Amino acid sequence: MRALAIAGVNLRRLFRDRMGLFFVFVLPIVLIVVLGTVFGGRTAPRLGVAVAEDDPLVGQLVQAIRDGDVALEIRTVSDESRLRAAVEEGSLELGLIVPAGYAAALRDGDQAEVTVIGLPSTALSALRRAVDAAVADQAARVRAARLAQAETGTSFDEALGMASAAQAQTAGIEVAVVRVGEGIFPEGTTAFAPGAQSQLILFMFLTSMTAATQVVLSRQLGVSRRMLAAPIGITTIVTGEVLGRFGVAMIQGLFIVFLSALAFGVPWGDPLAAGVIVVAFALVGTGAAMVVGVFATDADQAGSLGVMAGMLLGALGGAMVPLEIFPEPAHTLAYLTPHAWAIQGLREIGLREGGVADVLPELAILGLFAAGLVALGSWQFRRVLSR
Repeated sequence: MRALAIAGVNLRRLFRDRMGLFFVFVLPIVLIVVLGTVFGGRTAPRLGVAVAEDDPLVGQLVQAIRDGDVALEIRTVSDESRLRAAVEEGSLELGLIVPAGYAAALRDGDQAEVTVIGLPSTALSALRRAVDAAVADQAARVRAARLAQAETGTSFDEALGMASAAQAQTAGIEVAVVRVGEGIFPEGTTAFAPGAQSQLILFMFLTSMTAATQVVLSRQLGVSRRMLAAPIGITTIVTGEVLGRFGVAMIQGLFIVFLSALAFGVPWGDPLAAGVIVVAFALVGTGAAMVVGVFATDADQAGSLGVMAGMLLGALGGAMVPLEIFPEPAHTLAYLTPHAWAIQGLREIGLREGGVADVLPELAILGLFAAGLVALGSWQFRRVLSR
Protein backbone atom coordinates (compact mmCIF):
# COMPACT_ATOMS: atom_id res chain seq x y z
CA MET A 1 0.00 0.00 0.00
CA ARG A 2 2.86 2.39 0.73
CA ALA A 3 4.36 1.74 -2.69
CA LEU A 4 0.98 2.50 -4.28
CA ALA A 5 0.76 5.72 -2.27
CA ILE A 6 4.16 6.81 -3.62
CA ALA A 7 2.97 5.96 -7.14
CA GLY A 8 -0.21 7.96 -6.54
CA VAL A 9 1.85 11.06 -5.70
CA ASN A 10 3.57 10.79 -9.08
CA LEU A 11 0.24 10.57 -10.89
CA ARG A 12 -1.12 13.62 -9.05
CA ARG A 13 1.93 15.57 -10.16
CA LEU A 14 1.09 14.64 -13.76
CA PHE A 15 -2.45 16.01 -13.55
CA ARG A 16 -1.34 19.23 -11.85
CA ASP A 17 1.04 20.15 -14.71
CA ARG A 18 -1.02 21.97 -17.35
CA MET A 19 1.73 21.91 -19.96
CA GLY A 20 2.23 18.22 -19.29
CA LEU A 21 -1.49 17.59 -19.77
CA PHE A 22 -1.28 19.22 -23.21
CA PHE A 23 1.51 16.87 -24.30
CA VAL A 24 -0.26 13.85 -22.81
CA PHE A 25 -3.83 14.40 -24.00
CA VAL A 26 -3.87 16.95 -26.85
CA LEU A 27 -0.70 16.71 -28.94
CA PRO A 28 -0.91 12.94 -29.62
CA ILE A 29 -4.40 13.29 -31.12
CA VAL A 30 -3.30 16.23 -33.27
CA LEU A 31 -0.41 14.19 -34.67
CA ILE A 32 -2.63 11.17 -35.30
CA VAL A 33 -4.88 13.38 -37.44
CA VAL A 34 -1.89 14.86 -39.26
CA LEU A 35 -0.30 11.48 -40.00
CA GLY A 36 -3.64 10.02 -41.03
CA THR A 37 -4.09 12.86 -43.52
CA VAL A 38 -0.54 12.67 -44.90
CA PHE A 39 -0.40 8.86 -45.21
CA GLY A 40 -3.90 8.19 -46.46
CA GLY A 41 -6.48 10.23 -44.61
CA ARG A 42 -7.71 11.81 -47.84
CA THR A 43 -10.28 9.63 -49.55
CA ALA A 44 -9.28 10.58 -53.11
CA PRO A 45 -7.07 13.00 -55.05
CA ARG A 46 -8.78 16.28 -55.87
CA LEU A 47 -9.49 17.37 -59.45
CA GLY A 48 -10.48 20.97 -60.10
CA VAL A 49 -12.57 21.71 -63.20
CA ALA A 50 -12.76 25.17 -64.78
CA VAL A 51 -15.56 25.26 -67.40
CA ALA A 52 -16.05 28.28 -69.65
CA GLU A 53 -19.51 27.27 -70.91
CA ASP A 54 -22.57 25.38 -69.72
CA ASP A 55 -23.35 22.65 -72.24
CA PRO A 56 -24.59 19.04 -71.98
CA LEU A 57 -21.45 17.78 -73.74
CA VAL A 58 -19.26 19.40 -71.11
CA GLY A 59 -21.45 17.98 -68.35
CA GLN A 60 -21.19 14.51 -69.88
CA LEU A 61 -17.39 14.78 -69.93
CA VAL A 62 -17.23 15.75 -66.26
CA GLN A 63 -19.70 13.03 -65.30
CA ALA A 64 -17.65 10.43 -67.19
CA ILE A 65 -14.58 11.43 -65.18
CA ARG A 66 -16.58 11.16 -61.95
CA ASP A 67 -17.88 7.69 -62.89
CA GLY A 68 -14.50 6.41 -64.08
CA ASP A 69 -12.30 3.76 -62.51
CA VAL A 70 -9.97 6.31 -60.87
CA ALA A 71 -11.51 7.71 -57.68
CA LEU A 72 -11.30 11.51 -57.82
CA GLU A 73 -12.88 14.24 -55.74
CA ILE A 74 -14.11 16.74 -58.33
CA ARG A 75 -14.37 20.42 -57.44
CA THR A 76 -15.68 23.18 -59.69
CA VAL A 77 -13.44 26.27 -59.96
CA SER A 78 -14.78 29.54 -61.27
CA ASP A 79 -12.00 30.42 -63.71
CA GLU A 80 -8.68 29.25 -65.13
CA SER A 81 -6.45 31.55 -63.08
CA ARG A 82 -7.89 30.34 -59.78
CA LEU A 83 -7.55 26.75 -60.93
CA ARG A 84 -3.87 27.20 -61.73
CA ALA A 85 -3.27 28.91 -58.38
CA ALA A 86 -5.00 26.06 -56.52
CA VAL A 87 -2.85 23.46 -58.29
CA GLU A 88 0.34 25.43 -57.63
CA GLU A 89 -0.37 25.73 -53.90
CA GLY A 90 -1.26 22.03 -53.63
CA SER A 91 -4.91 22.31 -52.64
CA LEU A 92 -5.73 20.47 -55.89
CA GLU A 93 -3.68 17.62 -57.31
CA LEU A 94 -4.95 18.05 -60.88
CA GLY A 95 -6.75 20.67 -62.93
CA LEU A 96 -8.93 20.36 -66.04
CA ILE A 97 -9.67 23.39 -68.21
CA VAL A 98 -12.57 23.10 -70.67
CA PRO A 99 -12.37 26.21 -72.89
CA ALA A 100 -15.17 28.14 -74.52
CA GLY A 101 -16.22 26.62 -77.84
CA TYR A 102 -15.48 23.05 -76.77
CA ALA A 103 -19.02 21.80 -77.36
CA ALA A 104 -19.42 23.81 -80.57
CA ALA A 105 -16.22 22.29 -81.98
CA LEU A 106 -17.53 18.79 -81.32
CA ARG A 107 -20.87 19.53 -82.98
CA ASP A 108 -19.23 21.14 -86.01
CA GLY A 109 -16.81 18.28 -86.57
CA ASP A 110 -13.76 20.31 -85.58
CA GLN A 111 -11.01 19.36 -83.16
CA ALA A 112 -11.80 20.19 -79.55
CA GLU A 113 -9.12 20.53 -76.88
CA VAL A 114 -8.99 20.41 -73.10
CA THR A 115 -6.02 21.30 -70.90
CA VAL A 116 -4.80 19.22 -67.95
CA ILE A 117 -2.46 20.88 -65.44
CA GLY A 118 -0.57 19.45 -62.49
CA LEU A 119 2.70 19.75 -60.60
CA PRO A 120 5.61 17.48 -61.58
CA SER A 121 5.78 16.27 -57.97
CA THR A 122 2.27 14.76 -58.17
CA ALA A 123 1.36 11.42 -59.73
CA LEU A 124 0.22 13.35 -62.81
CA SER A 125 0.42 10.48 -65.29
CA ALA A 126 -1.58 8.17 -63.04
CA LEU A 127 -4.30 10.73 -62.32
CA ARG A 128 -4.58 11.68 -65.98
CA ARG A 129 -5.93 8.23 -66.75
CA ALA A 130 -9.34 9.33 -65.51
CA VAL A 131 -9.39 12.35 -67.84
CA ASP A 132 -7.94 10.44 -70.79
CA ALA A 133 -10.50 7.66 -70.45
CA ALA A 134 -13.40 10.11 -70.29
CA VAL A 135 -12.14 12.07 -73.31
CA ALA A 136 -11.63 8.89 -75.32
CA ASP A 137 -15.12 7.67 -74.40
CA GLN A 138 -16.73 10.93 -75.46
CA ALA A 139 -14.66 11.06 -78.66
CA ALA A 140 -15.90 7.60 -79.66
CA ARG A 141 -19.54 8.64 -79.17
CA VAL A 142 -19.01 11.89 -81.08
CA ARG A 143 -17.47 10.05 -84.05
CA ALA A 144 -20.38 7.61 -84.07
CA ALA A 145 -22.85 10.50 -83.87
CA ARG A 146 -21.21 12.27 -86.82
CA LEU A 147 -21.45 9.10 -88.89
CA ALA A 148 -25.10 8.59 -87.93
CA GLN A 149 -25.83 12.25 -88.71
CA ALA A 150 -24.26 11.95 -92.15
CA GLU A 151 -26.11 8.72 -92.96
CA THR A 152 -29.57 9.59 -91.60
CA GLY A 153 -29.68 13.37 -91.88
CA THR A 154 -30.79 13.80 -88.25
CA SER A 155 -29.48 16.51 -85.95
CA PHE A 156 -26.22 16.03 -84.13
CA ASP A 157 -27.91 15.84 -80.72
CA GLU A 158 -30.32 13.12 -81.91
CA ALA A 159 -27.48 11.18 -83.48
CA LEU A 160 -25.47 11.54 -80.28
CA GLY A 161 -28.40 10.13 -78.30
CA MET A 162 -28.57 7.11 -80.62
CA ALA A 163 -24.82 6.61 -80.35
CA SER A 164 -24.98 6.77 -76.55
CA ALA A 165 -27.83 4.25 -76.47
CA ALA A 166 -25.96 1.89 -78.78
CA GLN A 167 -22.81 2.25 -76.71
CA ALA A 168 -24.70 1.39 -73.56
CA GLN A 169 -26.05 -1.82 -75.13
CA THR A 170 -22.69 -2.91 -76.51
CA ALA A 171 -20.86 -5.44 -74.39
CA GLY A 172 -17.61 -4.09 -73.03
CA ILE A 173 -14.37 -5.75 -72.03
CA GLU A 174 -14.15 -6.94 -68.46
CA VAL A 175 -10.82 -6.21 -66.81
CA ALA A 176 -9.85 -8.18 -63.71
CA VAL A 177 -7.36 -6.54 -61.34
CA VAL A 178 -5.36 -8.97 -59.22
CA ARG A 179 -3.16 -7.80 -56.37
CA VAL A 180 0.23 -9.51 -56.36
CA GLY A 181 2.32 -9.57 -53.17
CA GLU A 182 1.68 -7.47 -50.09
CA GLY A 183 1.17 -3.73 -49.93
CA ILE A 184 2.63 -1.49 -47.24
CA PHE A 185 -0.54 -1.94 -45.23
CA PRO A 186 -3.30 -4.57 -45.64
CA GLU A 187 -6.17 -3.69 -47.92
CA GLY A 188 -8.97 -1.86 -46.12
CA THR A 189 -6.69 -0.39 -43.43
CA THR A 190 -8.16 2.76 -41.94
CA ALA A 191 -6.03 5.81 -42.68
CA PHE A 192 -5.51 6.69 -39.02
CA ALA A 193 -4.42 3.23 -37.81
CA PRO A 194 -0.67 3.46 -38.65
CA GLY A 195 -0.47 6.96 -37.18
CA ALA A 196 -2.30 5.98 -34.00
CA GLN A 197 -0.03 2.97 -33.46
CA SER A 198 3.17 4.95 -33.99
CA GLN A 199 2.01 7.90 -31.86
CA LEU A 200 1.01 5.53 -29.08
CA ILE A 201 4.59 4.26 -28.91
CA LEU A 202 6.18 7.70 -29.38
CA PHE A 203 4.19 9.42 -26.64
CA MET A 204 4.24 6.57 -24.15
CA PHE A 205 8.03 6.73 -24.26
CA LEU A 206 8.24 10.54 -24.33
CA THR A 207 5.84 10.93 -21.43
CA SER A 208 7.78 8.37 -19.42
CA MET A 209 11.05 10.15 -20.15
CA THR A 210 9.75 13.58 -19.17
CA ALA A 211 8.49 12.03 -15.93
CA ALA A 212 12.12 11.14 -15.16
CA THR A 213 12.54 14.68 -13.86
CA GLN A 214 10.33 13.76 -10.91
CA VAL A 215 12.85 11.13 -9.83
CA VAL A 216 15.59 13.78 -9.82
CA LEU A 217 13.44 16.26 -7.92
CA SER A 218 12.55 13.64 -5.32
CA ARG A 219 16.26 13.12 -4.70
CA GLN A 220 17.25 16.79 -4.78
CA LEU A 221 14.42 17.95 -2.53
CA GLY A 222 15.14 15.19 -0.05
CA VAL A 223 11.73 13.57 -0.45
CA SER A 224 13.22 10.12 -0.92
CA ARG A 225 15.49 10.48 2.11
CA ARG A 226 12.61 11.66 4.29
CA MET A 227 10.61 8.64 3.23
CA LEU A 228 13.62 6.51 4.07
CA ALA A 229 13.75 8.09 7.54
CA ALA A 230 10.17 6.93 8.09
CA PRO A 231 9.41 3.26 8.63
CA ILE A 232 9.52 2.63 4.88
CA GLY A 233 12.05 0.26 3.36
CA ILE A 234 14.23 1.02 0.34
CA THR A 235 12.48 -1.68 -1.65
CA THR A 236 9.10 -0.04 -1.03
CA ILE A 237 10.40 3.37 -2.13
CA VAL A 238 11.99 1.98 -5.27
CA THR A 239 8.86 -0.01 -6.07
CA GLY A 240 6.70 3.09 -5.57
CA GLU A 241 8.83 5.16 -7.95
CA VAL A 242 8.79 2.38 -10.56
CA LEU A 243 5.00 2.05 -10.27
CA GLY A 244 4.68 5.82 -10.59
CA ARG A 245 6.57 5.84 -13.90
CA PHE A 246 4.56 2.81 -15.05
CA GLY A 247 1.26 4.47 -14.15
CA VAL A 248 2.14 7.59 -16.15
CA ALA A 249 3.00 5.51 -19.23
CA MET A 250 -0.17 3.44 -18.95
CA ILE A 251 -2.43 6.48 -18.63
CA GLN A 252 -0.88 7.89 -21.79
CA GLY A 253 -1.22 4.58 -23.62
CA LEU A 254 -4.80 3.82 -22.60
CA PHE A 255 -5.91 7.34 -23.49
CA ILE A 256 -4.56 7.07 -27.05
CA VAL A 257 -5.93 3.56 -27.55
CA PHE A 258 -9.48 4.29 -26.41
CA LEU A 259 -9.83 7.74 -27.95
CA SER A 260 -8.40 6.70 -31.34
CA ALA A 261 -10.72 3.69 -31.42
CA LEU A 262 -13.80 5.77 -30.58
CA ALA A 263 -13.01 8.92 -32.56
CA PHE A 264 -11.23 7.52 -35.63
CA GLY A 265 -12.30 3.88 -35.73
CA VAL A 266 -8.73 2.61 -35.31
CA PRO A 267 -8.71 -1.19 -34.98
CA TRP A 268 -6.47 -2.48 -32.19
CA GLY A 269 -7.30 -6.15 -32.75
CA ASP A 270 -7.22 -8.77 -30.01
CA PRO A 271 -7.59 -6.84 -26.72
CA LEU A 272 -5.40 -9.28 -24.81
CA ALA A 273 -2.57 -9.21 -27.35
CA ALA A 274 -2.70 -5.43 -27.75
CA GLY A 275 -2.86 -4.99 -23.99
CA VAL A 276 0.22 -7.14 -23.45
CA ILE A 277 2.18 -5.10 -26.00
CA VAL A 278 1.11 -1.84 -24.34
CA VAL A 279 2.05 -3.11 -20.88
CA ALA A 280 5.40 -4.42 -22.11
CA PHE A 281 6.26 -1.12 -23.75
CA ALA A 282 5.07 0.81 -20.70
CA LEU A 283 7.63 -1.18 -18.71
CA VAL A 284 10.29 -0.26 -21.27
CA GLY A 285 9.43 3.42 -20.83
CA THR A 286 9.39 2.96 -17.05
CA GLY A 287 12.87 1.47 -17.05
CA ALA A 288 14.26 4.15 -19.36
CA ALA A 289 12.79 6.89 -17.15
CA MET A 290 14.33 5.35 -14.04
CA VAL A 291 17.74 5.12 -15.71
CA VAL A 292 17.68 8.76 -16.81
CA GLY A 293 16.25 9.89 -13.48
CA VAL A 294 18.91 8.28 -11.33
CA PHE A 295 21.93 9.07 -13.50
CA ALA A 296 21.04 12.69 -14.34
CA THR A 297 22.58 15.31 -12.07
CA ASP A 298 19.61 17.71 -12.12
CA ALA A 299 16.05 18.05 -13.43
CA ASP A 300 17.04 20.16 -16.43
CA GLN A 301 19.55 17.58 -17.56
CA ALA A 302 17.02 14.78 -17.07
CA GLY A 303 14.41 16.68 -19.10
CA SER A 304 16.82 17.42 -21.93
CA LEU A 305 18.19 13.87 -22.06
CA GLY A 306 14.70 12.41 -21.85
CA VAL A 307 13.26 14.44 -24.71
CA MET A 308 16.37 13.96 -26.85
CA ALA A 309 16.38 10.21 -26.31
CA GLY A 310 12.64 9.97 -26.87
CA MET A 311 12.73 11.88 -30.15
CA LEU A 312 15.87 10.15 -31.44
CA LEU A 313 14.66 6.64 -30.66
CA GLY A 314 11.20 7.51 -31.94
CA ALA A 315 12.58 8.70 -35.27
CA LEU A 316 14.91 5.72 -35.64
CA GLY A 317 12.26 3.23 -34.52
CA GLY A 318 9.54 4.31 -36.96
CA ALA A 319 7.34 6.22 -34.51
CA MET A 320 7.38 9.44 -36.55
CA VAL A 321 6.93 8.10 -40.08
CA PRO A 322 5.72 4.59 -40.99
CA LEU A 323 8.45 2.02 -40.47
CA GLU A 324 7.27 0.29 -43.65
CA ILE A 325 8.62 3.06 -45.89
CA PHE A 326 12.12 3.01 -44.36
CA PRO A 327 14.84 2.12 -46.90
CA GLU A 328 17.74 -0.13 -46.06
CA PRO A 329 19.83 -0.06 -43.94
CA ALA A 330 17.59 2.25 -41.87
CA HIS A 331 14.85 -0.39 -41.74
CA THR A 332 17.22 -2.94 -40.22
CA LEU A 333 18.79 -0.43 -37.82
CA ALA A 334 15.32 0.48 -36.56
CA TYR A 335 15.12 -2.87 -34.79
CA LEU A 336 17.88 -1.82 -32.44
CA THR A 337 15.16 0.18 -30.68
CA PRO A 338 12.22 -1.16 -28.65
CA HIS A 339 9.95 1.19 -30.61
CA ALA A 340 10.25 -0.79 -33.84
CA TRP A 341 9.41 -4.07 -32.09
CA ALA A 342 6.39 -2.56 -30.36
CA ILE A 343 5.08 -1.00 -33.59
CA GLN A 344 5.61 -4.26 -35.47
CA GLY A 345 3.63 -6.09 -32.81
CA LEU A 346 0.78 -3.58 -32.97
CA ARG A 347 0.72 -3.83 -36.78
CA GLU A 348 0.45 -7.61 -36.54
CA ILE A 349 -2.40 -7.41 -34.05
CA GLY A 350 -4.39 -4.44 -35.32
CA LEU A 351 -3.92 -4.70 -39.09
CA ARG A 352 -3.38 -8.44 -39.63
CA GLU A 353 -5.63 -9.79 -36.87
CA GLY A 354 -2.83 -11.53 -35.02
CA GLY A 355 -3.01 -12.86 -31.48
CA VAL A 356 -0.63 -13.28 -28.57
CA ALA A 357 1.05 -16.26 -30.24
CA ASP A 358 1.80 -14.15 -33.34
CA VAL A 359 3.67 -11.49 -31.37
CA LEU A 360 5.70 -13.68 -29.03
CA PRO A 361 9.03 -12.60 -30.64
CA GLU A 362 8.11 -8.93 -30.17
CA LEU A 363 7.04 -9.55 -26.58
CA ALA A 364 10.28 -11.40 -25.83
CA ILE A 365 12.42 -8.51 -27.15
CA LEU A 366 10.35 -5.91 -25.31
CA GLY A 367 10.59 -8.01 -22.15
CA LEU A 368 14.38 -8.05 -22.39
CA PHE A 369 14.51 -4.28 -22.89
CA ALA A 370 12.13 -3.74 -19.97
CA ALA A 371 13.88 -6.14 -17.60
CA GLY A 372 17.31 -4.68 -18.31
CA LEU A 373 16.27 -1.04 -17.98
CA VAL A 374 14.09 -1.51 -14.88
CA ALA A 375 16.80 -3.58 -13.19
CA LEU A 376 19.51 -0.99 -13.95
CA GLY A 377 17.41 1.96 -12.87
CA SER A 378 16.20 0.28 -9.68
CA TRP A 379 19.72 -0.86 -8.74
CA GLN A 380 21.17 2.63 -9.16
CA PHE A 381 18.26 4.20 -7.27
CA ARG A 382 18.86 1.83 -4.36
CA ARG A 383 22.55 2.81 -4.38
CA VAL A 384 21.66 6.51 -4.30
CA LEU A 385 19.28 6.02 -1.36
CA SER A 386 21.81 3.90 0.54
CA ARG A 387 24.58 6.52 0.47
